[in-house]
Amino acid sequence: MAKGPGPAGHHPSGHPGAGGGAMPASTAQAPGFPEGFLDDFLPRSLAKGHVLSTPSHPLNQVFIVRSGRLKVYLANDTREISLAILEAGDLFSTHTPTYVRTLEATELWVIDIGQFARKLAAQPAVSPLMMRVLGRILSNAIILVEDLAFRDVPARLARFLIRQAEQRGVTEAEGCLLPLNLGTEDIACLLGTTRQSVSSLINQWQREGLLTRRGRHSLLIHDAQALVARSLTSN
Repeated sequence: MAKGPGPAGHHPSGHPGAGGGAMPASTAQAPGFPEGFLDDFLPRSLAKGHVLSTPSHPLNQVFIVRSGRLKVYLANDTREISLAILEAGDLFSTHTPTYVRTLEATELWVIDIGQFARKLAAQPAVSPLMMRVLGRILSNAIILVEDLAFRDVPARLARFLIRQAEQRGVTEAEGCLLPLNLGTEDIACLLGTTRQSVSSLINQWQREGLLTRRGRHSLLIHDAQALVARSLTSN
């Protein structure tokens, strides 16, 4: 998998934009945030593949995702393990020992962490929004540790697909249609395995009739109970 990137802002696959076309934060409104909360936030446009922050070059900033997606992950020279995928409306701090990289062209609202702390003190209703994202990252980290310790790769993938189906699956006559906005490598990073292992298992389960690929970004799960049974197997 991908080698750990260098300092933030110097990733070979993307560079931040100049903020062209972004709405001034003072006139914008992020869903779920109080009116006027975005005053003093600065808009920022980032290209796909841009590394916003690294463990060795953290930024003392808080950002809200306006559009696009970012991955929060750990990495060394040979491996990546994802902790969370951030989407529109999510809030995160770059003052963490993680890598943060865009998965597609992304628009952010950004503010210095000191200014954000003062805003939070004045508007404590924002705290639950922060806790939602941080709680999801903690939950993902716990699931990952549990999976690595107690489940083999097929069980991890089956568990992931079942969770995703429960959250965003659409019931159809032939089963549950699961839209996936993650590539095979992104799923592998979330599960602590390789792209080849994920692809091989999906192909195997398709041959067995458990699921069918629907284009590049969807799976039709025919036998959810069989996936549940496979998710319960342990090392």
